[in-house]
Amino acid sequence: LLSRYEIDSWVRRLVDSRVTLIMPMTNAVGVANKVRTENGIDPNRDFPFDQLPTACMQTIAARSINELYRSHLLQLVITFHGGMQAIGYEWGAFPYYHGSAHKSPDDSMMREISSILSSFAGTGSVPGNRLYPYAPMNDLVYPVKGGMEDWGYAASWDSSKVRGCTPRTYGGYDASKTRYGHGEARAFTVLVETSDRKGPMDGTYGSESGVYAPGSAGDGHVPRNMRLALAAIDLVEPYVEAWQVS
Repeated sequence: LLSRYEIDSWVRRLVDSRVTLIMPMTNAVGVANKVRTENGIDPNRDFPFDQLPTACMQTIAARSINELYRSHLLQLVITFHGGMQAIGYEWGAFPYYHGSAHKSPDDSMMREISSILSSFAGTGSVPGNRLYPYAPMNDLVYPVKGGMEDWGYAASWDSSKVRGCTPRTYGGYDASKTRYGHGEARAFTVLVETSDRKGPMDGTYGSESGVYAPGSAGDGHVPRNMRLALAAIDLVEPYVEAWQVS
């Protein structure tokens, strides 16, 4: 976005007409220790959606994300993970695992946007990669308690699944910060599982030159997901361009 701002009218539109927030290392403690957890707690299950009050907002990672959702009316959120290749969307919680409520109220929109993200991202030209399959997380991954994605989508309106958190870690966390108004925690929150391997092989990450050149020598895991992120930023605000032709 920065390096192409002066030369690319599309990138300039994305920067000038949207607010893009980036949290590059959400689980900093886990990364530093090369583990999934933060001091033994999985941040991926640390959100107040179908979760016990004492078992949510225990981690700094979850609290940081919570503060971001509370301070901004977010529209579209991408959370990148590894371990398979998939784009997952709501629902991914046990209360919606079976039955008529299996699909979210916005299922059609979620499916269409996920299809575009998958297509625009491409495969990264990495051997073994394929276009991201996309489906509700309950179908494509598995249901969980305390998942970020369902919380980020529905905490402000699916109130029967949300209870104020009362964690004991780090001196506690104000329970009022997990009570949500209509303008908080109602974003389309998308899970992107980026690779079958948690740590892809050297030589498959790609480079900046591959972002705008899918299929080139610079393409790879990172350019693939940069394209996906750019598509998401673009989709936040639909627009029409009129071209005059002779």
